[in-house]
Formats: sequence, C-alpha cells, structure tokens
Amino acid sequence: MTTNQCILIASLGLLSSTAVSAGQRPYEVVKWSAKVTKSTAASASVGLAATIQDGWHVYALSQPSGGPTPLRITIPTGAPFVLQAPVAETKVTRHDDPTFKMEAVYYLNEVNLVVDVKKQGSAAVDVIPVDVRFQACNDRLCLPPYTAHLTADWKKN
Repeated sequence: MTTNQCILIASLGLLSSTAVSAGQRPYEVVKWSAKVTKSTAASASVGLAATIQDGWHVYALSQPSGGPTPLRITIPTGAPFVLQAPVAETKVTRHDDPTFKMEAVYYLNEVNLVVDVKKQGSAAVDVIPVDVRFQACNDRLCLPPYTAHLTADWKKN
C-alpha cells in the first residue's frame, strides 16, 4: 500500500467517525426495505428498495474494487435460501472521483433491485432474510460500510 493510499484511508476513517459522532448513521441516511414480489413453494423474487437522503449516494453493485465499498447482497449463513442469479444492476450514476482516483459508480435518491432466491430443504419458513452491505457518501465524507439485515415475509402464491 502506498503512502497516499494510507493517508486516504486514515482520512476517510477520521471523516467517517466524525460523521457518525455528529449523528449521521448509515441506517438513517439510507432506509432499506424488502418485500416478496412473487413466489412458488421453492423460490421467490425479493424486491429490495432503498431511499437515500438528498445529497448522499450509495455505491453500486458494479463499483470497481480499489475504492469505496460496493453494494453487496447476500443471504445470511445458515438461512435455508441461496441466491439464484446475479442481481441485475439498475440505473447508476458514473463520475470520475478525484478522492478515490477512479470512476465511481453509485445510486442517487433510490435503489430498486430484485433478488431471486431458492429455498433449500423442507423446513417451514415464514421470512426470507437478506443482508445488504453498502457504503453511503456525500460530497464531503463517507460513512463506514454498514450491513442492513432485512427480512421479507414469505408468501406462497
């Protein structure tokens, strides 16, 4: 790691801790929800939606490595579900970010994604757990990456 990268990481950490101490928390800046949009006895599509406060953005699924934390969607370990396919990217904003010295790819205002899951095993389930890890930034600072633990009510249509 170069000296400049170390300085950048330390600066972002300081800014992140300042933002959190000033009352900005990732789960307040970005509010997530999950809802089953269609299902069968063995699979479901879960709609994930987020509203992002004005002035903030969330890095996208396609954010290249080496910079801010990209959006990541997973099923918690031990849950009786697996993700079925890569999650399709929705409308993103692209911007050359001088702080990270790379192209940043992010969502503004809202995020709407659909995650397809398949049930494993025969245990009865009432909810589908989904973890969404994200990083929110504005034009001055980045909040630390955060994982929202969501659940969607299982509906057997």
